[in-house]
Amino acid sequence: MITKKYNSSASCPLCSGMTSQVLTTELRRGTGVVYYCEPCQHGFLVPDQNLDTKTYYAESYRQEYSHNAEVAATNASEIFKVYRHYQRDRISAISPYLTETTKLLEVGASSGQFLVNIKDRVAQVSAIELDKACCTFMQTELSISADSDFLRESIFRDETYDVVCSFQVMEHVISPVTFISELYQSTKEGGTIFIEVPNLHDPLLSVWNVEAYKTFFYHSAHLHYFTESSLRKTAMDAGFSADKIEISFTQDYNVLNHLNWVMNNVPQATCNVGLNEIEFSGNNQEISKWMTEQMRKLNEEYIAKLLNAKATSNMMMVLKK
Repeated sequence: MITKKYNSSASCPLCSGMTSQVLTTELRRGTGVVYYCEPCQHGFLVPDQNLDTKTYYAESYRQEYSHNAEVAATNASEIFKVYRHYQRDRISAISPYLTETTKLLEVGASSGQFLVNIKDRVAQVSAIELDKACCTFMQTELSISADSDFLRESIFRDETYDVVCSFQVMEHVISPVTFISELYQSTKEGGTIFIEVPNLHDPLLSVWNVEAYKTFFYHSAHLHYFTESSLRKTAMDAGFSADKIEISFTQDYNVLNHLNWVMNNVPQATCNVGLNEIEFSGNNQEISKWMTEQMRKLNEEYIAKLLNAKATSNMMMVLKK
């Protein structure tokens, strides 16, 4: 990771210390500066324009960011169809905590692509999602109880749950410490919180240093860029002791996606090839089968290397109440 000195400074949202170290001034969309606080090992965006969070995620976010590299706008049904099949790591992490009596809440549930995979295994699922179209989709198409308000203002504010989860959300919020504290309030004694965030040490940055990926990775909707250290600090600042915090590393995109970035310096057209299991199909079945087997083996070994280096796309934090 390369940081540069900037001619101005900003206050770190975790420690309030001042820093002039800059990760980037170029974002995928919007304008602003991403600073790096070395004591906290945390990246954070100072945007040129502050948005009203509820309005932005209720109306605009899905029009700007999607699974398509070229076409930004997407909708609830499309999100659900694409991502419902790519929940393996989350399901694997949470499955040991699910029983037929479990009450589960997901904060930032998108269109329900995770919840639909586990809702029949538990007693109750509830969802918070600021995007009103996604919220309606979950209610009408998936029969999931959902609210488009902030958690503490929602219909679930007085409920407590055995499992509370939030995936790819905390990097969007103004105060991560407050966010964790609010999840804590909704968790039963003895319950568990799961929080997944992008890893600042993403392999396309920390391993391959792909220049074009930098302006793809840093964007206007992400206010925070966590490392293992800053993620742990955030949980401890929210009141969790070290023995109640577990952090693991997960890699979603496969080696084909990374080879494309390294060789072509551009994203794939959609997320499907990078998230699907590797499969080659050509006129020669024997060679196609051999290539599939070899690339799957390489992918397994590659991801194992990334996990060992803690240089993966995402981190999963588990908090015990």
